[in-house]
Amino acid sequence: MLLILTSAFFLFLVEHFQDVLIMSSANSTGALVAGVSIPKPNGSYQVFAYFTFTTLCFGLASMMFGFISIGTKKLKNRNNYLEGLIQKRTTILEKKHQELKEQNEAYKEALIHIEKQNAKIESAQTDLLQKNEEIQEALEEIKAQNELIDLERNKLHQAKGIIQTQNSKLLNIARNLDQKVQERTAELSVANALLEDKNKELDDFIYKSAHDLRGPIARFKGLSHLINIEYSLGNDISQHLQYLEHSAEDMDSMLSRLSNVYEISSRPISPQLINIQEIIDGAIKRIKEEVSTEHIDLQINNKILSKIAIDPAMLHLILKNLIFNSIRFFDPAKAKSWIRIDVNIVNDELRILLTDNGIGIEKEQQKNIFDLFFVGNGLESGKSAGLGLYICKIITRKMKGDIKLNYSKPFQGSAFEINVPVY
Repeated sequence: MLLILTSAFFLFLVEHFQDVLIMSSANSTGALVAGVSIPKPNGSYQVFAYFTFTTLCFGLASMMFGFISIGTKKLKNRNNYLEGLIQKRTTILEKKHQELKEQNEAYKEALIHIEKQNAKIESAQTDLLQKNEEIQEALEEIKAQNELIDLERNKLHQAKGIIQTQNSKLLNIARNLDQKVQERTAELSVANALLEDKNKELDDFIYKSAHDLRGPIARFKGLSHLINIEYSLGNDISQHLQYLEHSAEDMDSMLSRLSNVYEISSRPISPQLINIQEIIDGAIKRIKEEVSTEHIDLQINNKILSKIAIDPAMLHLILKNLIFNSIRFFDPAKAKSWIRIDVNIVNDELRILLTDNGIGIEKEQQKNIFDLFFVGNGLESGKSAGLGLYICKIITRKMKGDIKLNYSKPFQGSAFEINVPVY
């Protein structure tokens, strides 16, 4: 830039002095400018002018080349920046594509799991329907037997009228026979009533099971529809898949407990000589594998030192469900939660007393706590599937024992008592 300015300045001086000299004298050999004699322009002057002009051209060319070099460098830097930006965006898109593939695989696995659960549900429904048909056939058979007995009774009454004139011995025989028929009829009536109660209980079991299973199935359908929508929009569906997995786990837990109810009803009692402490320890160990018991102080007072004859599997289920029920309904407002279990033999019966300081049970709900699928709408709402105490009831009844609630008050705790015969 300095070279260009200098060349331009000299060129301006040359042109100026050239004009002055030409105007002073065209024929003289010299001119007087400001008292100084300046010779007439000659060939050297033109050479100087050409040299100055050439220098100016080279300066302009150098300046243009510098601008072009700077522009080329900026364009190159811009191209490098755009290439890095494109590579970064390409990496992000590839990572997003991989995440979508993984989510799609997880969704496929969830669908396979749902199909397996549906197959299990259909199998359970088939078994329940078959059991109901068997009970219906047994009921029809008992009704047919009742009709035959009524017919025999009518025949006996007719025979009694015909042989009224016969001796007292035949009359006594007829009376004894009539009494036996009445006793048999009474026994059949009792059996019929028990069968009707059992049939009603089975109908309630089927109805309530279907009703409670409909909720998880409805959640499955809703989540599946929502996942399809979110997936089609390219949104993240991981949270929905977690909800889907939780619903599957809830359904699997419910089906497992319903299966336990069926197995308990169909399994015969098998008494064995056992150590009661081992059964208690096994039930507590199983509970600790399923839920945390760190916040609960479990106090065991077992006064039975010798072995007793009882069904160990049934006793294990009673203890597990009873203790699990108390743990589930502990009172988080209390500084210390505890469960006390007293085990003893009273009048040739195994007596189990379970006391806790949990949230308790409302008075109006206490009469229904042993019903199938009963979940209270008060303190204990939303914490149970309504099967634990029902399972304890059917087991104790199957073992010809009983279970009852001795005491319960809201926020003060509860006390249960179980008595089952020892063989």
